[in-house]
Amino acid sequence: MSEQALEDQSLRERLGHAEQLLRELSEHLAQSFLPQLRRAMELVDSKAAEEQEEVADSTVRSAMAAVLKSDDFSQQLINSLDPYLRSIQKEVEQIRDGG
Repeated sequence: MSEQALEDQSLRERLGHAEQLLRELSEHLAQSFLPQLRRAMELVDSKAAEEQEEVADSTVRSAMAAVLKSDDFSQQLINSLDPYLRSIQKEVEQIRDGG
């Protein structure tokens, strides 16, 4: 994100960065994480297994590895977003309380 410290950014700048991170997280979840998770779930679904050929363990491991890698990226985005949200909340509460 920005090299400027959070406390040196205006509320507007922090809101903009938070929005950008939220948008990136939303897109990642919709376009990467959820499709990979669905794929992995389909591979191990017992109902679907009756209709398909046997799935190799390596295929399931690969699918789960992709899910875990995608989850790691999601967590990185969340960890980047959290300080912005806390900072925004703190300032909004100060404004609300007249400080």
